[in-house]
Amino acid sequence: MPTANNDNGQARGWGVVLLCHGSQRGASRDECSCAWAADGARFPAWCLGCPNTPVGLREAARRLAQSLGGDAAQVIVSCLEFLPPHPPEAVSILADAGLERVVIAPYLLGNGKHATLEMDEVLADIAAASPGVELRLADGLGADIRIAELVRERIAALPDAARRPADERKVGILLVKAGTQTRYDDCLWLKELGSWVERDLGEQYAVAAAQSHYGDPTMESAAAELINERGVGSIICAPYIFFPGLILRRNVLGTMHRLQQAYPHIPMWVAPPLGVDDRLVAVASDRVREAQSAA
Repeated sequence: MPTANNDNGQARGWGVVLLCHGSQRGASRDECSCAWAADGARFPAWCLGCPNTPVGLREAARRLAQSLGGDAAQVIVSCLEFLPPHPPEAVSILADAGLERVVIAPYLLGNGKHATLEMDEVLADIAAASPGVELRLADGLGADIRIAELVRERIAALPDAARRPADERKVGILLVKAGTQTRYDDCLWLKELGSWVERDLGEQYAVAAAQSHYGDPTMESAAAELINERGVGSIICAPYIFFPGLILRRNVLGTMHRLQQAYPHIPMWVAPPLGVDDRLVAVASDRVREAQSAA
């Protein structure tokens, strides 16, 4: 995106760092939700052909720059792990372009260690590397009704057989985020998001929130709640994850395999991940503008 200049030829306006987690793996269909329904070399019609993490994040940043328009002179992707540039380098790139005000916009779905404890360390490292830059930290994506709408859309992508069990029992929705230790994230925001999804799906559905690993609520406990307490006749796992990769394949799909073995009488499905979507970008855009306007 071109950078606006003032009369002295210096860049003006805001730079934005879209701060992501990153991934140590590329993505293939074998690491995505559609692998759960794969039959040999065939994949289901609802497969979205999700991009891998680097491609997906670059597209999210491009859309964010479009959404912000004149509110951002330049948007750059930075990752906490694995994928360069890391945050101090990203802000240095913006500073070298003449931008003196930068919003750090966490493109993170949870409120765990990365979004809380590590963020103070990240900001300290950036300030040390670029002491002349004014930094603003935006809120993460959090619970937002637009994201709940996207989750419902991913569930709706599955065939009718997944969303309408043969008996009269409810369909259980297992809303699963990437794992964070419980001391860093109590997941109350995810449960709130799940309540919105359940409300809008209707009385035929029951939603339980879970984490893929590390902390509570576990996928096992959430599945047991849906089956034993809420009496569902089938379960759809809705991965609250951006892209295919190690966590989706190893932790989410791996646990789903174990759950299917533990409850062979309960049909189970896995919806597509969130991917790149304008609703996610719109939430991030709002968070950036809120940070810019803060006193």
